[in-house]
Amino acid sequence: MTILLSFGSNGSGQLGLSHQEDVSSPSLVITPHPSSTLPSSIAQIAAGGNHTLLLLTNNQVLYSGDSHNNTTTSTFTPISLPPQPPTQTTSISATWSASHIATPSQIWVQGHGTKGELALGPEITSTPIFQPIPNFPPPNTEIVSLSASMSHAVALLDNGQVYGWGAGRKGQLGPDLSPAVFSPRHIPSPFPVVKALCGKEFTLLLGSPQTGEFLILGSDKFGIKSSAPSDLKAWKDAGAGWGSIIVLKKDGSLVSWGRDDHCQLAPSDIGPVEKIAVGSEHALALTRDGKVLAWGWGEHGNCGPLEESRKERVNVIHIPEEYNLGDHKITALGAGCATSWIAFEKTR
Repeated sequence: MTILLSFGSNGSGQLGLSHQEDVSSPSLVITPHPSSTLPSSIAQIAAGGNHTLLLLTNNQVLYSGDSHNNTTTSTFTPISLPPQPPTQTTSISATWSASHIATPSQIWVQGHGTKGELALGPEITSTPIFQPIPNFPPPNTEIVSLSASMSHAVALLDNGQVYGWGAGRKGQLGPDLSPAVFSPRHIPSPFPVVKALCGKEFTLLLGSPQTGEFLILGSDKFGIKSSAPSDLKAWKDAGAGWGSIIVLKKDGSLVSWGRDDHCQLAPSDIGPVEKIAVGSEHALALTRDGKVLAWGWGEHGNCGPLEESRKERVNVIHIPEEYNLGDHKITALGAGCATSWIAFEKTR
């Protein structure tokens, strides 16, 4: 069984805590399951401007916050897609006000977006119910993963190709500069892509960890392209904020570049890291000795208590003793728009 704690911005109930107040200490997420424990592990957390999606390993997707259909929920509730053949849910993503749920053969979208965030054509910029993106993916391909940021999204296919939609004026969706892309468009890459990530006005394409190849498309604001390293060999994971990139190497070291006016970039002295999660302007890390660290812009409590955030570049996140999690291990981290998430599973 999985226990999920959250903290940070909560003005629309996006933390799933049954209220709409910001919190700076990890707090128990409320779900429809007994004692708010989740029936399976967390596969992915996607947090938009005022809403959050959880993808569980049993294929269930839960939702909390502003649903963009004139309703708001402050606890996590299941999402019901239209009846379809049994299939695996592969990935989720969220722009500021839209949600995406992918199976290998279909992407379902819901919410609002005037720049093509829904990929349903120029006539549909808002939908209160989940609808499938038509004619996608291409024949003989499957969807592997999704990523999204403020106003654009990308889908990675099993052939190493990437398609994107939404805002493209800065080149984040390829060389054809378009203010709005209303259906998935192929993004050229000189190498097979293994991981694709969205920042606010850029897209990061990562190739094999063996070659270290990568490509950054879009704006060079904050030196996101010009200050990048020459290669990213031996990368294990990566995350993109609104104006920064953090890469976790297989040896536990972190490489980061881009915006740092609120200490968004990774500190150099935190020791080997096991997991990372990168939000809009902050990040979390699980160190190999079991500590959860947070840094960056934390004015909503998403980096811990504000009195600590204003003094230290890095905060150690303390788990309240009331949750009795001494026999649990941390299995997942999440970070969104000023929101933070820590998932635990019982070890015995």
